[in-house]
Amino acid sequence: MFAKFKQQGYPASFAPLLMAGLALVLATGLALVPLLLVFQWEWWDFPWKPSGLTRIVLTASHVVSGFLVLALIGAVWTVHARAGWLRQERNISGTGLLLAVGLLTVSAPLLLYVSHEDSLTWIATVHAAVGGLLPLILLGHALRRRKR
Repeated sequence: MFAKFKQQGYPASFAPLLMAGLALVLATGLALVPLLLVFQWEWWDFPWKPSGLTRIVLTASHVVSGFLVLALIGAVWTVHARAGWLRQERNISGTGLLLAVGLLTVSAPLLLYVSHEDSLTWIATVHAAVGGLLPLILLGHALRRRKR
């Protein structure tokens, strides 16, 4: 996968930076899931859930790395995604990736500004579910490339 980006003219550090950003977003997002289940859904009481400074650092890291990934995906769109679309290669997984990122981008500010409790619960759940599916879609996209 890294070779494809290099072949398309991206700097050598682009793909590792994108993957590191995605890994950080995923790790911090997974660490925030207990808060969703405890405070939004009131389902379980976890033995560990981030609180205080840990919650602030996790949330800030999630937001900052999310902005970084969004900027890098903008760079992916300008060359990689458009070229693949024109060549009719991996349109389904590529479109799935872009739709997932779009849904995450739309739902993220809603998490901050929606005040209706039930709506906020569902927005947070959709955001977490799509965020959890994104690595699987990306893996399918990359593995499909290797098969060819």
